[in-house]
Amino acid sequence: MTMVNPTTNNSANGSGPEAESRPGWPSDDAVRLHRIMFGYLSSKALFPALELDVFEELDRRPGTAEELGQRLGLADRPARLILLALLGEQLVSLDGEVYHNTPLAERFLLRDSPDYVGALAAHQAAHFERFSQLTKALLDNEPIRAAVSGDHPQFGGPERFAEITRTAAQMMMADGMARQTSLVGRRHLADLGCGSGVYSIALARANPGLAITALDRPSVCELATRSVAAAELETRITVRPGDIFADTVPDADVAILSNVAEGFGSARAEQLVKHVYEWLPAGGELIVHSHMWEHAGTSFPFTVGLILAVNNPMGGEPYGEGVTRDWLTAAGFRDITPAVAVSPISAVVRATK
Repeated sequence: MTMVNPTTNNSANGSGPEAESRPGWPSDDAVRLHRIMFGYLSSKALFPALELDVFEELDRRPGTAEELGQRLGLADRPARLILLALLGEQLVSLDGEVYHNTPLAERFLLRDSPDYVGALAAHQAAHFERFSQLTKALLDNEPIRAAVSGDHPQFGGPERFAEITRTAAQMMMADGMARQTSLVGRRHLADLGCGSGVYSIALARANPGLAITALDRPSVCELATRSVAAAELETRITVRPGDIFADTVPDADVAILSNVAEGFGSARAEQLVKHVYEWLPAGGELIVHSHMWEHAGTSFPFTVGLILAVNNPMGGEPYGEGVTRDWLTAAGFRDITPAVAVSPISAVVRATK
């Protein structure tokens, strides 16, 4: 039997020059708009599949839709529906009538994999209740204050949010940022708002002679401390509770704000940049790493602000390169570099005191 996996080329998906030459075929614009309007179905195929253990069951034993349905407690029809949806997203493949996990599912969607993203998916699934009221959030310029369910940071506080976002950082940003942000000649980095410690760990690995002090709220520091210990970097990374708007790291000659500034309104973010400028030594450097949409390789940096609209009470938004450079200039920094894309969803701007 031939293994079936949907192709991603334009003509197979109903777009492109070949498609437009067919009588009555929709234009590329119509196809793109259709994809946008029905895009939620892609995530809604993945989330229940993880909840139902579809990928775990296929890992134990591939099978037909009906066989898998029996093992999962699903009737034949819903088993066929969820597997067909996953087939369309190339998360499973079909060999005759037998479904298998794809390599992508084996890497990211099985619990025993070091790259498992199930917790991140559950976190995103919990957004859906609030996103049903996105229009209200936009009109009110206020987050949606609604009961939430599932794996949501409200249930565990900032430390839970840090744990969830660690997965996204590891999957998409940390390694590229560390590899493309040279710290040659720097000796001590302050990771301000370090979260899970994922960026401190990546930067330590990329810069063997660098000492790092990682600051965040006490409960978040507990997670960062565990992450650093698991990476066996305790001798090089010191995790310290602190207030990044008030505390200083006077021995550091470089500081980083990684996906931090966009959590605050512009005036508050500018205040944070100014505070860092005040305590950095002459010749010290500030690195701002964030979702700068001008350098995006995907749509995410353009749309991530909608998550902030329904959840963030502090007025944050994805700030572009221009706003970031304005903060640095106003604070007094010089030698402000052009932004450099370091991942498909983030870029870095650097400035010297």
